[in-house]
Amino acid sequence: MTRQPGIEVFDGHVHVGTWRTPDFLGHGSTVSETAAILRRAGIREALVMPTDRGDNDETLRAIREEGDPGWRFAAWVNPEDQDLPGFLQREAASIAALKFHPSFHRRPLRDPAFRPFLEWAAEQGIPCVVHCGRWQEVAGWTIALEVAASLPRMPMVLAHMGGDSPALVAGVVETLRQRDLSWVSLGTESIREPWLIAHAVQRLGASRLVFGSDHNLNEPRSFLAVIESLDLSDQDRRAILGANARLLFTRSVRRS
Repeated sequence: MTRQPGIEVFDGHVHVGTWRTPDFLGHGSTVSETAAILRRAGIREALVMPTDRGDNDETLRAIREEGDPGWRFAAWVNPEDQDLPGFLQREAASIAALKFHPSFHRRPLRDPAFRPFLEWAAEQGIPCVVHCGRWQEVAGWTIALEVAASLPRMPMVLAHMGGDSPALVAGVVETLRQRDLSWVSLGTESIREPWLIAHAVQRLGASRLVFGSDHNLNEPRSFLAVIESLDLSDQDRRAILGANARLLFTRSVRRS
C-alpha cells in the first residue's frame, strides 16, 4: 500500500554522527547525508539526536547549519557528562526532547544519576525518549513505566515499542491499557511486524504510537512500508506517521 496523498511524515527517531559501540562497526552519517536520505523517503520533519558519542553541542550546531527547517533536536543524556547541565540550560529553547539510553550507560532509568535530568524535563515540559530493549534488568519497559508513574504528565516515548520483540510489546501494550499512564507513548522504530503494530492500535489506539525509523541504523523507507501496509483509517495513519509526533515535539531548533 502506498502512502496516501497529503500525509506528511514526521520521523520521531533519527541519529546523526558516528557510532562508538563496536556493535555498529563504526557506522555513521553526516547531517547532510541524513537529510538527503530522509528527503528521498519523503520525510522533512524529524526528531534528530546524537549517536552514543553524545556530542550534543556539535549535533545541534550541525542541525542549525545543515538540517532541514522541520527538524527538532533531542539532547542525549549521558549522566557522566559534566557539561550537560550547562548545555541544557543554555539551549533549553532549542531542545524538543531528551534521549535516555540505559543500555549504553549500563544504568536503569531509575538510577539516581538520571533523576535530575528527568526532573528537569518534567519542569520544562519536555518529552523523554527512552530506549527499551531485551536487557530487562537495565532497559526493561517495566522500569521506564515505574519512572513515568513517578513523574505524572511528563510525556515519555518508549522506543522500540517497549523492547523490539512481540512478547515485550504485547506486555507493555496490555499494561498501558490497564493503567492510567496516558502520557506514555510507544515509538515504532525497529518494529518489523505489521501485525504487532496493528495489535497496539487495536488495544491502545493510534494516538499512542509515534513513527520512528532509528536512522542512521535503518533505512526509513523500510519502516514506513510497515505502517503503510496496515489497513488503517486515514485519521489513524496520519496520527502515527506525523500528527502524534508534532504534538509531542513542538519546539523547533533555533536557526542561526
